Amino acid sequence: MYRVLVAPDFVIAPSNPDFPPAILEAMKTARDETGSNFISFWARVAAGGLASNIIVTTYPAKWLERYTERNYAHVDPVIIRGLESVGAVIFDHRHPANAEEAELADGAIEHDIGFYTIGMPVHIGPNIRSVTTFSTDIDVTGSQDEAAGILARCREHANIIALTVTERFLRNDPPKVNLTDREIEVLYWGAQGKTDKEIGELMKLSRWTIVAHMQSAKSKLHAANKAAAIARALELNLFERYDHKL
Repeated sequence: MYRVLVAPDFVIAPSNPDFPPAILEAMKTARDETGSNFISFWARVAAGGLASNIIVTTYPAKWLERYTERNYAHVDPVIIRGLESVGAVIFDHRHPANAEEAELADGAIEHDIGFYTIGMPVHIGPNIRSVTTFSTDIDVTGSQDEAAGILARCREHANIIALTVTERFLRNDPPKVNLTDREIEVLYWGAQGKTDKEIGELMKLSRWTIVAHMQSAKSKLHAANKAAAIARALELNLFERYDHKL
């Protein structure tokens, strides 16, 4: 059984008034920083102790209606392969592999979804498999350097989105933390896309001091990397003191 959260064209639908703003903002940031048109998230939970499986999508209403009515999730290679893969899955809508994929691809192009969909898997622990999808018009099959850069940005944001969603809906034991003001500020600027050097300049601290604060924050949040730490900070509303809402 899937729980579905819908924000067509990145606007929270009236049917989902409790759609967490942090998740939507994480998807908006991912859209802007990866050059994507739409972002979706799919998770499959394989064991008990968790709330449910979940889908979060920003597809436009008309495409979402068609996608649902025709049950495209059962033929969408990005979903099917992405939930089982450890690497990126790329669906070129102009070169589908079979007739079923061709119908899906034609519909995506017709509804201005994009010429490509990138599926970026994130597995969280032994029981949660997820894939975040990035629909785009950018050719990710062309220049290797350009494609590598786009895929790297997609992977970073897939981690942020996956952890933000799963901490909000799929875990029963959200972490309790006690971060210092400086650790929170370092995470905040990191969420804004700033490098350690840039954060140091903003906070008038050395780069190595920034690195130390980030390492301490990751440890307290039980996060494996910077993206995971930012995702947990978003879920815990640690950035509320700032004027900008992520």
